[in-house]
Amino acid sequence: MEVSQLLSASDVNLVFPVGFSFFEPYLQYYTREILDIGGEAYVTRTSDEDTSGLFIYDGSEKSGTIFTRSREIFDYFYELKPFNWLFSEMKTEHESEIYDIYTVELENLALAHRFSHEISVAEKGHLNEIERFMALTHPGINKRWVSIALKNGDRCFIVELNSEIAGLGWVSLVNGVGRLHSLYVKPQFRRTGMGKDILNARLLWLKSKRARLAFCEISRYNLASSGNVMKAHMQLSGQVFQYLRKDWDRKKEIKI
Repeated sequence: MEVSQLLSASDVNLVFPVGFSFFEPYLQYYTREILDIGGEAYVTRTSDEDTSGLFIYDGSEKSGTIFTRSREIFDYFYELKPFNWLFSEMKTEHESEIYDIYTVELENLALAHRFSHEISVAEKGHLNEIERFMALTHPGINKRWVSIALKNGDRCFIVELNSEIAGLGWVSLVNGVGRLHSLYVKPQFRRTGMGKDILNARLLWLKSKRARLAFCEISRYNLASSGNVMKAHMQLSGQVFQYLRKDWDRKKEIKI
């Protein structure tokens, strides 16, 4: 197979066949974002120049995602870099954890939620505090991601108590599709409705921006979060798999 590395955001001009990935509306966005934070992106193409495989990788986190329908391409990218975790829509024999994909169509969705907490949208002045919060709650995260995400138009919805962030959740909007991600509430504030408030605030924001669809990925073991999104009329629509690498033999690393 012919594999090429994308070296800058200006190189990202990918054509995908129909049905290539559930995440197709976001693939250009994901690729540019990973390059902006100092990561890497690799692509395989067919003879017709359609994309047959895409691998985005963050060396800081040692994490990545493989997008492909080909087992051969999956295997190639799986062995390409050392990783702590890796996502793919392809299920293989490698040990993995299931993340369920939930979706909701927003056009005719009637949201009726009584908020228990004051929700605000983070501003530039919150940047350092959000970076500290994300580093604490998501160990190993590439902190450059926070400023790049805000620069690219992502919104971070926060709840502040005693002048500190008690919980937050991110939302992206790309090609009319919203993604809800990275929700976290500090343990001492759970079971207070804070997670539900942040969820519904993001859905209301997406409706106000005329998004047609929203989705999120939730670990199958996270019963509280999956219960909350179903109460917000989100439905199970697919799966993605998180692979955890137990060890790595550097002699196997493939050079391009």
